[in-house]
Amino acid sequence: MNSDKIWTKGFSIVTISHSIFALGGFMLMPTIPLFLVALGAVESQVGVVVTAYNVSCIVSRFLINSVLEKIGKKRVMIAGLILSTIIMAIYGKVESIGAVAALRVIQGMGLGTTSAIAATMAADFLPDKRRGQGIGYFSMGVVVAMTIAPAIGLYMRDNYGFMPMFLVAACAHLMAAIMASFTREPDIISEEQQREAQQEKREEKTGGFQWRSLYDRSLIVPSVIVLLFGICRSVDLVYIALFAEERNLGHLSWYFAIQTITMFCVRLVVGRFADRKGRNLVLIPGGFAMLAALFTLSLANTSAIMLLGSFFCGLGVGVLAPNLQVWVLNAVEPARRNVASASYYSFMDIGSAIGAPLMGIMAEHFGYTVMFRVGACVALLYIVCYFAIGREKKVQ
Repeated sequence: MNSDKIWTKGFSIVTISHSIFALGGFMLMPTIPLFLVALGAVESQVGVVVTAYNVSCIVSRFLINSVLEKIGKKRVMIAGLILSTIIMAIYGKVESIGAVAALRVIQGMGLGTTSAIAATMAADFLPDKRRGQGIGYFSMGVVVAMTIAPAIGLYMRDNYGFMPMFLVAACAHLMAAIMASFTREPDIISEEQQREAQQEKREEKTGGFQWRSLYDRSLIVPSVIVLLFGICRSVDLVYIALFAEERNLGHLSWYFAIQTITMFCVRLVVGRFADRKGRNLVLIPGGFAMLAALFTLSLANTSAIMLLGSFFCGLGVGVLAPNLQVWVLNAVEPARRNVASASYYSFMDIGSAIGAPLMGIMAEHFGYTVMFRVGACVALLYIVCYFAIGREKKVQ
């Protein structure tokens, strides 16, 4: 792209649509575990359901690239949103843990592809020199959704029950699908890249399986780092509501608000700084912030300490999430961003798929203090691994 403008029509529509999509999705983050517990689940079973959902997201993202070439990003994204809308509306009618798990697996197919495609389209609309700043703005919609959505979900559950809450989330995803229908797909592939893509298609027609269509070797190191971050993130997102209820800690809505406000403020400045100075200067401090967050939560016996952990977590996620994403996108050629975006979200989900059941077992057998400290150890491992093998290598 020749222009240095960020807020083009295409980028704006994708960002707004993805933000509305995130609003519906994050309503379920604190409430699905509570819904499962209401059906009789224990912490380890909650972790298994989360893992089933994440595995579905992972598989769908890796397999969707071949479909994108035939159907297009826009149509696949809208189809994913419509599928998720239908599943959201069904949740309140089920009465077993197994049924919820099955619906989460189906919904994961829609949500997994939607998140990856939206991020890829946003990156395609952005100029190379401002991609970090632009992705920061793109992800701010998610940050705002994280502030509002959990509070809406918990309020709806407390005052009206689970079914109205699920219907509100379904309406959000339907609105996102309608908004996405007004966008277009940017043309960012050069003639050389078109020839390469045509060569790959010819090889596929001759019967040769192309591993390159699923993954890229240049993403191996970033994927390991993203996976560790995903494990850390699962500790906070999946179990904070259950942790607060067990310890009688109030102000849970403030927990999400403080975390989100912190992420919002951080992303206003960190993207531009990383574009100019490099992501290596922010990805290590972000790891230390996650370490501080999880260790602080392990000490939380009052709401004040829990909210302090929320601040550190907002700081860490606000730095790490957008900059890890840009690191992954910059590690490949523009024509390979579909694969890079799928890899980023998939390895985040792999981290959650590993972390959620593991941390659930820790909480069930050893308590939440041990669980959060194990999470802090994973954050420390992230820091060590980034020092040892992680350095941003940009492909233009």
